[in-house]
Amino acid sequence: MHSLRKNTNESSSWPRKVFAWFKSLGSGIILDIRARAPWYISDWKDAWNYRVVPATALIFFANVLPGIAFSLDLIETTAQYGVAEVLLSSFMAAFIFSIFGAQPLTIAGVTGPITVFNKTIFDILEGRNDSPNYLHFIGWVYLWAAIIHWITAVLNWCNFLKYVTLFSCDTFGFYVSWVYLQYGIQVTTRQLQSTDPHNIPGALVGITLALLMLVTSFLFQSLSRKTFFHRHVRRFLADYGMPMSLIASSAMAYWGRFNTANPDTLPIGLAFMPAGGREWLVRFWQLDGKWIGIALPFGIVLWILFFFDHNVSSLMAQSSDFPLRKPPGFHWDFFLLGITTFLAGLLGLPAPNGLIPQAPIHTTSLLVMGHPLKKRDVEQDTTIIGSGAQTPFPPTDADKARVTELSSLNKMISEVPVSVVEQRVSNLAQGSLCLVLLTGPFLHILNLIPRGVLAGLFWYMGVDALRGNGITQKIFYFLRDRKLTPEDEPLRKVDDPAKLNSLADNDRSNSAAIGFPVIIMLLIPLRVFLIPRLPFTSAELAILDQPTASPFEYQLGQLLRQVYLNSSSPSYINGMNGTLVNDAQFRVRADAGGEGGVIVNSAQSLIQGLIPANSNFTTTLANGTTIEAPLNGYQYLPIESVEPTNDISLEGWTSCQTFDKSTSAFYNSTEFQEKAAEYKNFLDLLPQFLDGRSIYDFMNVNFIHNSAFAKALPQGYLETARYLADWHEYNVFSDPQLDGIGNIAGQTILPSIIDGFNSILNDTDPVKFVYLAISYKPFLSLFSMTKVTEASPELAAIVNYAAVLALEVRQPASGEPVLRFNFMNGTGTDFKRYHILGSTSDVLVSEFMSQLQPAEIDSINQWCSVCINTQDRGCGALGVAVAESRPTISPVSAGFLGAGLMLAVALAMFAVLFFLGCLTVGHKRKRSTKTSIVSVTLIRMKQI
Repeated sequence: MHSLRKNTNESSSWPRKVFAWFKSLGSGIILDIRARAPWYISDWKDAWNYRVVPATALIFFANVLPGIAFSLDLIETTAQYGVAEVLLSSFMAAFIFSIFGAQPLTIAGVTGPITVFNKTIFDILEGRNDSPNYLHFIGWVYLWAAIIHWITAVLNWCNFLKYVTLFSCDTFGFYVSWVYLQYGIQVTTRQLQSTDPHNIPGALVGITLALLMLVTSFLFQSLSRKTFFHRHVRRFLADYGMPMSLIASSAMAYWGRFNTANPDTLPIGLAFMPAGGREWLVRFWQLDGKWIGIALPFGIVLWILFFFDHNVSSLMAQSSDFPLRKPPGFHWDFFLLGITTFLAGLLGLPAPNGLIPQAPIHTTSLLVMGHPLKKRDVEQDTTIIGSGAQTPFPPTDADKARVTELSSLNKMISEVPVSVVEQRVSNLAQGSLCLVLLTGPFLHILNLIPRGVLAGLFWYMGVDALRGNGITQKIFYFLRDRKLTPEDEPLRKVDDPAKLNSLADNDRSNSAAIGFPVIIMLLIPLRVFLIPRLPFTSAELAILDQPTASPFEYQLGQLLRQVYLNSSSPSYINGMNGTLVNDAQFRVRADAGGEGGVIVNSAQSLIQGLIPANSNFTTTLANGTTIEAPLNGYQYLPIESVEPTNDISLEGWTSCQTFDKSTSAFYNSTEFQEKAAEYKNFLDLLPQFLDGRSIYDFMNVNFIHNSAFAKALPQGYLETARYLADWHEYNVFSDPQLDGIGNIAGQTILPSIIDGFNSILNDTDPVKFVYLAISYKPFLSLFSMTKVTEASPELAAIVNYAAVLALEVRQPASGEPVLRFNFMNGTGTDFKRYHILGSTSDVLVSEFMSQLQPAEIDSINQWCSVCINTQDRGCGALGVAVAESRPTISPVSAGFLGAGLMLAVALAMFAVLFFLGCLTVGHKRKRSTKTSIVSVTLIRMKQI
């Protein structure tokens, strides 16, 4: 089987591809450093905040004690590690990531999987007569893993995190939470098994202390959320409730008859001394050669474990639920993780990596809470609650007291996260405390903590993480009475509750536990390719997934900033201040339909990269007071979310009966039938994909991720699937006639473009940059309408992720303004200039407008008539006899569009990109409603 798309210049283009590939090496690391470097000083200055103190205390106890408890098996079984190794590993990770890392909020330390991994290797080696030195072998395992870490970072493989949705993070967090619960039970049962028969009371006291730790921790947490005490007291209980519970529960072990029971406590060693009196330096290079090769497979397993575990912990620490403003840096941090892994092998330490749930706990503890409602809104609510007009009797004193309590509760509950104290000190401080804990006096204090208290700590952290986990919330929704479910619950939009009935099978912390992250990684292609074939709509999948961190859209915003807002760039937009934003120069609209808010969220992330925060962004009041913008100068740009039910400009094809009929006619056309016949053999060989859903996308990602799939796939299959996907989508969303229904996606967005040009050419209008976040369908229609595909047929295809199309309005030294068409098919490529409307150079703006304006659909009334729709999207309100033409774009948004047009396809982290209707031969079906994320940006260029 071969592809129809043959590149006649393939032999001459491959050197350029090789050069481009070499040029891209390390680009992710470079972008991470460039993005984070401007924030480095503020990362230390921003630590001058009280939130850093409770965050340090909380994460110190939540990191160190579970790390030691997880290592008990490793310590007692191998005799190669001790408490000193665990504490030094935690300090090393905290020091490197807080000083040099791009994501200092991510907490790294010793986890359960790494201790199980090391113990498993010990058990394997101990069973051999010729077993090598254990620490030497582990040193080579860590070295191999570190090398693969560095290769991963240089090759930008962290970009594959765009396939990781919040559901993947929730699944792994759900598993880790149950591991914490199970390990708490294991700690208590181990005391029963190892205790002298004459000292059973010690084990029972340990269980009592575990329950005491669990109950008091949740008691303090519950009180912090009630209306009792002053809000400062409640905040104190929320910040220090868990540490106080741990200290109090440990002290109880030495009170009265509990002290005579002598419960088991944590083991310790000598201060700053490794286990067994060995040297700190592990001379792993002295290992026999045959064992060096044997260590490689173990290094690969460790790399897989850390790739998912560490990156997911980073994603969870930087979830979109947190109001973060500083950029992430996955590539650089994974490179640093390779360094810490190598140093761990060199010093004989358990290798640290990102911690779950400690990383998101750290970010949560740094939240700054605030009231989103205005005071008058709260007063209005409390007035309604206290009004006696709804009852025939005047309110009693009890009623008034209840009203007061509800009013206080309303104010307290209305607090929402408004910012995060993003800094490096709390991570460094908790790591430094680990070093302090290695001194003799503090080791003695550590030895006083009963193991039962650690069991209670495991239970508290596990239950608390489960309560907020997305999997748990979906299970609760499945069990909840629908009549008592709030109307605004997003899961209500999932029409079949059975779709939510998916539970995670959690393995206990044994040898199989190290393979669980591998299983989760294998579920990612399952989510990307198999789940869309199930009866889910794209909106339902968007609700179930939800966004994680948004580093990729942020990086795209940085790229656009360098091109258009950098005064040294040849494409700089004259008159724009790229440092301090003038929001009158920017207008942003985002498609809020079909993706469950994903496009809007992506637009927010891109804007953060385009216009970063600046501490000089201030406002001066009438009395001379200078007010700095919140979040250390966060520069807000308003985003207009465009609902398709109210505005047809960004989704002109939705609910359009004429377009549906055109699509069905295409499926019945001779051209379609001939294409189906031509590829009959190809289709017959893919029976498992014949439901017509995302075949190419499935094959493409499996070709990248699954080596067995890549080897089994016959040559040319992937190219053929891509060709069919491009052929189908372009034929559906294009039309040879300018005003043909296939171009409706471009026809409805065209008024926004033309109105934007008119506004740009008006010197009194300040607008210079307009960003529209839309789906890829208008992209294809505009390619068709501008005739760019006639001279460049390669554009008659679905664009790659993060592609950018820029129509730049340029003012020559003399004459009329001209339009330049630039396109960049993904962030790994460069802008390329194309010619439109049959021209061989830039076209006049007036010519562009005069040729395309007759095809525009500029009112709902016109759209209803064209689409033969009398009910949906406002057509019913217009009625049959309505003669007025209501603009599809509100007068408020007139002048929103700027001096050029840019379609930027931002990263589609969750959505399935392609729809292969041509693979359902003999069946009529509607087009796919799935979309990927696309942005349209109108810009104004300096004089040429």
